[in-house]
Amino acid sequence: MLGKYFGSGRSGAFDWYFQRISGVVLLIGLFTHFVVLHFLTEPPLTYEKVMARLSSPVWKVFDIVFLVFAVYHAINGFKLIIDDYVHASSVRAVLVGALWVLGIAFFVIGFLTLISL
Repeated sequence: MLGKYFGSGRSGAFDWYFQRISGVVLLIGLFTHFVVLHFLTEPPLTYEKVMARLSSPVWKVFDIVFLVFAVYHAINGFKLIIDDYVHASSVRAVLVGALWVLGIAFFVIGFLTLISL
């Protein structure tokens, strides 16, 4: 009976736990982003003001960390859904592989956009 549940030996606890941690980090980052852009920046918010903020290495690091956590949170969320609902290991492997490709692509696009500013 229990034989069909034996897989890789991974419980998924790290994925589940880090999903919560990344969610909290994203909420803090989103709140910080919102306060800086909408309350601490003198209106009107213009392209020049945003570029001046993004020229600072501190804000670039902040945005890159925000990007890392956002991509991880999204891809891991989809992976947890796949682990819960896709039971065929071959289909699961293809879907998780596609998620890795998609996650890396989104990270590279976002990273190149941030460092080119």
